[in-house]
Amino acid sequence: MPKIDDLRRDRKAAATKLQEAADAIAALEDAGTGVEEDAHKEAVAAFDAAQAEFNTLNAQVKRAEAAEAAQAAAAIGDQGADTTTATTPRPAVVADPNQKGVSLGFMVHALARCRGDRDKAASYLDNEGHSGISAALSGASEAAGGVTIPRPMAQEMIELLRSRVVVRRAGARTFPMPAGQIRHSKQTASATATYTAENAQIAASEPEFDKIDQSFKKLTGLVPVGNSLLRHSGMAMAQHVRDDLLKVMARREDLAFIRGTGTANTPRGIRNWLLAANWIAALDAGIGATSAAAEAALRTVVSRVEDADVNMSQAGWIMRASAKNFLANLRDDNGNKLFPSIEANGQLLGWMIHTTSQIPNNLGTDGDETEVYFGEFSEAMIGDSMDLSIGVSTEAGYFDGSDWVSAFQNDLTLMRAISEHDFALEHDVSFAGFNAAGWSL
Repeated sequence: MPKIDDLRRDRKAAATKLQEAADAIAALEDAGTGVEEDAHKEAVAAFDAAQAEFNTLNAQVKRAEAAEAAQAAAAIGDQGADTTTATTPRPAVVADPNQKGVSLGFMVHALARCRGDRDKAASYLDNEGHSGISAALSGASEAAGGVTIPRPMAQEMIELLRSRVVVRRAGARTFPMPAGQIRHSKQTASATATYTAENAQIAASEPEFDKIDQSFKKLTGLVPVGNSLLRHSGMAMAQHVRDDLLKVMARREDLAFIRGTGTANTPRGIRNWLLAANWIAALDAGIGATSAAAEAALRTVVSRVEDADVNMSQAGWIMRASAKNFLANLRDDNGNKLFPSIEANGQLLGWMIHTTSQIPNNLGTDGDETEVYFGEFSEAMIGDSMDLSIGVSTEAGYFDGSDWVSAFQNDLTLMRAISEHDFALEHDVSFAGFNAAGWSL
């Protein structure tokens, strides 16, 4: 059965075709073509065919959505039919945050133990007492080399990524992209107001708009796990699997959302969205490691964003931890710390600092430069498919950075996770930054 998002994309394409067919009929009628002429009959036939195709796909999407909703309900587990307690109020129970997303860990662990066999994995989970997770896995749609995790479980993982991915945690907005793409509008020029003389004509002005298109970029994560470890079951193992997947996905998302070039099927990150004029010191011309130079550069990038009339509700910094510690150690001529707020509350010039190792510290010809970013994170947009596909293999191999490793020869199981998303800035003036030389301890 096709994936629900594939069906939605097909339905969207059919809707476009239907609109084009309707426009073709309208154009013929506007040109005076009669209903008995062949051109008009052909246009009507094309419209009827497009309408039939859309109706078929629309029905398939609704059935798939109903099935997905049923699987989500089944994943909760049976609550029994004990009518004696049906009307008895139950106290609220606070969910353990450490167990959030752990159902996905159980599911992936079961798939790994059963070498990717969905039915055997579901049976294993049922025998282990996880009937709700087993039911969800049984109804999961098959993907290439694995399964697509039911959306409620996938959304839990995406929520957990928020605390691990700097750009998500800092306040970026997430939009669902169920059809694979989404178009946003952005205002490029605002309307203006003018003073006029008595009874003089009022000058008209209009805001100008442009579009931002986002489309899926595929993120894949690969985690090798020893088979001896997989032979153990339990909560700790499920948490281990979940955390490993989160770790590899979070690191790559950070790199893409901050420094992605937008080429080779990768998202375009903040560095390549912001205005060229908002990058105040380029590679090999980084801001020097002095108190005066550092303070001037930091205040300059804040001014660039504030002067653009950006709504500063979720503003903050992104930098490497070594750069943060360098700034925390800077002192004025009297020996006082230049930025005491860094140690006091993690803020710099009144805005929160977010750190990530995905910003390099070996840039430039001398290999001593890093990057510092400042901006309004509510202007950062992440379009997310809200889906997660999982595959496992005991026969495949992987490259560990220097050598090719055989999973079979080393008694490993490879777990692969695939998610789809894209990134954009709503306004390119909402961020600024610079290269910094020697900003490390």
